[in-house]
Amino acid sequence: MTWLKRTLLVATACVPAVLSSCGGMSTNGVSTKDTAQENREPAELTIFYPYPADWPPDLFEKVFTQPIQQKFPHLTIKYIPAVKGSSIKELITAGQKVDIIYTSSGATFGQLIDNGLQYDISPLIKKYNYDLSKLDPTVVDMARKLAGDKGIYGLPVIVLPSTMYYNKDIFDKFGVPYPKDGMTWDQLYELSKQLSRSDGQVQYVGLGASFGHMATLNQYSLPLVDPATLTTTINKDDRWKSFVQNIIRFYQIPGVAGVSKSWSEPHERNRFVKDRTVAMFLAQTALYTEEELSNMNWDFASYPVMAEKPEIGAQAYPINFYITSQSEHKEQAFEVISYLTSEEFQSMNVKQGRFLTALNDKTIRASFGKENSLYQGKNVKALQPQRYAPPAVPTKYNGMVGINAGIIDMINTNKDINTMLREVAEKANKSIADAEAAK
Repeated sequence: MTWLKRTLLVATACVPAVLSSCGGMSTNGVSTKDTAQENREPAELTIFYPYPADWPPDLFEKVFTQPIQQKFPHLTIKYIPAVKGSSIKELITAGQKVDIIYTSSGATFGQLIDNGLQYDISPLIKKYNYDLSKLDPTVVDMARKLAGDKGIYGLPVIVLPSTMYYNKDIFDKFGVPYPKDGMTWDQLYELSKQLSRSDGQVQYVGLGASFGHMATLNQYSLPLVDPATLTTTINKDDRWKSFVQNIIRFYQIPGVAGVSKSWSEPHERNRFVKDRTVAMFLAQTALYTEEELSNMNWDFASYPVMAEKPEIGAQAYPINFYITSQSEHKEQAFEVISYLTSEEFQSMNVKQGRFLTALNDKTIRASFGKENSLYQGKNVKALQPQRYAPPAVPTKYNGMVGINAGIIDMINTNKDINTMLREVAEKANKSIADAEAAK
């Protein structure tokens, strides 16, 4: 993952000072009258993040540590990124207690649940009257599904973009109209055909994407693995076939498949931001930096929709703050993560264009990038859909379903779709069965 590094670098201003709370005020549904009177003993909270390249200590300090400690002077924040020797498993072995784990919904099993660190914060939500309705309902639903619908382990603070970047220069070069919000997949395909053409020695491609993220966040809300049977669904539900057929047609446009043998997300993204031979890119992992977009005439258009569900985008991809079972300061930790989901903290960072909000607040969403020159005049409303698709039930074995590799294989070899789905399913089911047996 590199989304945090790319996302946070777009913000050039320092984090402004955060005003201290006043007794009796409300912070995103948390009564500060209660919290102001309790848990004021000095405490150190350790926050762990598993991807150190994404979140170096100086950025974490500016965006999180400083505002937290200004808001709660009695707390000290100790940040531990997962550098060599400090993975979550190594920290547990060394006896280092972690109060909060900050990670994506996709990494929740590997970082939190598989290590037995999950803790149901439902009693704290009730005690402090935390208003879950202020969060986007789909990210709350995902948080509950990660807990097996038996509670909730953490609060979503950020959601990753669900949008389409496009390079106006390529559209202008070929005299093609720019993409519009609300386009269906069929309309996008027709547009992509007009842009997938050669010019001299350069082959341009209409659309780039990350197949793995598209599958995980699919608009059908299909799970990759059936949680009841612990077998993959990709060879059992015909909608997966439709999903693959929809993607593969963009790479069967004449000239496209010959561009490369490497179609994974980093290569696709680099062709858009570095080579600048891709006209449109579906972004579900990061906001791009001013450096990456330098001298590009670019804008956003909304993520394409299915004709039968014109208001439904992809599933949300939230990033959560989880309180661990080993924390000795659970109430203080809850106070912190509540603040990180407050209108105060969210609005400050959303205006700076640092991240997209997990709040169900149209005003805050609409304020994205207002204080960041990179986004002036850009179609920022296209960063999030009108409505996210309902979240699919996650399992710890989603990563064993190699649909991304299967689609790449189809592009490179013209393999039959039924053969690909069967082979990927067989491999996935064997890997899951072996992992279950090893337990």
